[in-house]
Amino acid sequence: MLVCIRCRKGKNTVSFSRHKKGSSGAGGTWALRAPIHKRTQKANLHVFKGEKYCTKCLRTVKKSLQSQTKSETISQTPPVSV
Repeated sequence: MLVCIRCRKGKNTVSFSRHKKGSSGAGGTWALRAPIHKRTQKANLHVFKGEKYCTKCLRTVKKSLQSQTKSETISQTPPVSV
């Protein structure tokens, strides 16, 4: 399924209309109004370690993973004796 496993962001359907000029400038009469269309928006998903994340969650996951590795390397270094 095409959803982020962290925030559940997925497919979204929106209505939009392009600007169409009528007879009296910008807007015009009701007969010449711009048609409204349905459009599907999809989340920007990436696969990271076998799981799908949206862009925002991917940055969060990578940042937390990076901070975990830094804390592990600091705890593994022996104390310096003077």
